[in-house]
Amino acid sequence: MTDNNHHIAVLIGKFLDNSLSAEQLGTLEEWINASDNNRDLFTELTDQQQLTNHLQRFYAYDSVRITHKIGEAIPQFLESPVIPIRTTLFKKKWGWAAAILLLLAGNAYYWSTHQANTPAQSVASHIDIQPGTQGAILTLADGKQVVLDSMNSGVVANQKGASIVLSKGELIYDPTTNNNADLEYNTMTTPKGRQFQVTLPDGTRAWLNAASSIRYPTAFTTNERRVEVTGEVYFEVVKNANKPFFVSIGDNAVIEVIGTSFNINAYDNEQFIRTTLIDGSVKVAIASATNDNSLVLKPGQQARITDKKVNLADKQDIDKIMAWKNGFFNFDGADLEEVMRQLERWYNIEVVYENGIPHTRFIGEMSRQIALTDLLEILKRTEVDFRVEGRKLIVLNK
Repeated sequence: MTDNNHHIAVLIGKFLDNSLSAEQLGTLEEWINASDNNRDLFTELTDQQQLTNHLQRFYAYDSVRITHKIGEAIPQFLESPVIPIRTTLFKKKWGWAAAILLLLAGNAYYWSTHQANTPAQSVASHIDIQPGTQGAILTLADGKQVVLDSMNSGVVANQKGASIVLSKGELIYDPTTNNNADLEYNTMTTPKGRQFQVTLPDGTRAWLNAASSIRYPTAFTTNERRVEVTGEVYFEVVKNANKPFFVSIGDNAVIEVIGTSFNINAYDNEQFIRTTLIDGSVKVAIASATNDNSLVLKPGQQARITDKKVNLADKQDIDKIMAWKNGFFNFDGADLEEVMRQLERWYNIEVVYENGIPHTRFIGEMSRQIALTDLLEILKRTEVDFRVEGRKLIVLNK
């Protein structure tokens, strides 16, 4: 897309946000008055009712179904080596939603004008696989399991040292006054296609992504707080200098915390174990390391662990890392395998590559609350096609 079109898109966004300067307003008015097409396009993009209708019907803005265009920008846009898929912008302000929509107009127009002459693709399935939901399995100290997504709000169980309450989709541990209770452990597990959150006995909150787990005591009665995790978990740890907070990731690493917020990605099928600091300070150390192989992170930094070594990755994209917690997929810079791993966990599917793994990279984000078929309709604009058989997604290299 030309720099001028990008600039106009930004100005339209600022117009809807009421943040245009006098000079910027003059530039926008000059562009609007340059042609009838510009004027009509501006009217469409600033029609609040039209935007609301799209939001209500498609959960968020879907460029596949919106046919605005910037004519001369289409060829340049389609030559891009990466595939833009920023089709869901519910979290954006109205103005910026419209601006990004304008930036994607070339791709949307290309799709809308070609789909009528394109044979039906194999992405359709008899089963429209729905996105993941809130839910988890709680394993109590005695081994009893409670399926949380099938329960109403209220008291779930009473364990030594805590009363366990389910409230508004969150599990809350309310400590009792018995600080001498024997240490008992609970485990919360999210299967594929589920996510959940828990408030631990000290008030620390943990959000679990799909296919994750956290094991923790029902009361923190010693001079430290220690939990164990698998998969992906985001923490907001209550500060207590007298009781440091430790997170163990199998036999790979231990994270020491005083009070902070951070994200751990420790899926077995990912290249690294990643700990990303959002706020505060954490120390990431290799478990049982004979040498002092550790890092103290600053906000925005990430520790990556592989082969019993911890390395620093600076200046991380926090929006991308936290997208899952905020209800989005963020595929900026992701290759096809990374995208498919996320889909496997969230839609509870199996991904199979029929003719090798296509070399495709993506940019952009979309809602995690759309059906798999709708998501694949967007992804298949690349040199990749899909076939769905039951809960198996077969990737076809065109």
